[in-house]
Amino acid sequence: MPATLELPKKETPVNLSHFAPATDEIIAYCPKCKTFETLWFAGDRLLQTRKFSQDDIQVYHDCGIRVPCRLYRSL
Repeated sequence: MPATLELPKKETPVNLSHFAPATDEIIAYCPKCKTFETLWFAGDRLLQTRKFSQDDIQVYHDCGIRVPCRLYRSL
């Protein structure tokens, strides 16, 4: 029986925007301990960080105060 030659399948391009969401760089300022930190957001969600957390639309520092941080967009 003769060997058959298989042609490579045509690849469809992958849209990377589904895998890597656009990110925004935001500066957070804690009113208690006066900490400035650069945070990254994907849309309106805070990307994982050890010192900050997000509750709805507010961002909090882990210094113990339950007053939200002030957020500033960098230019």
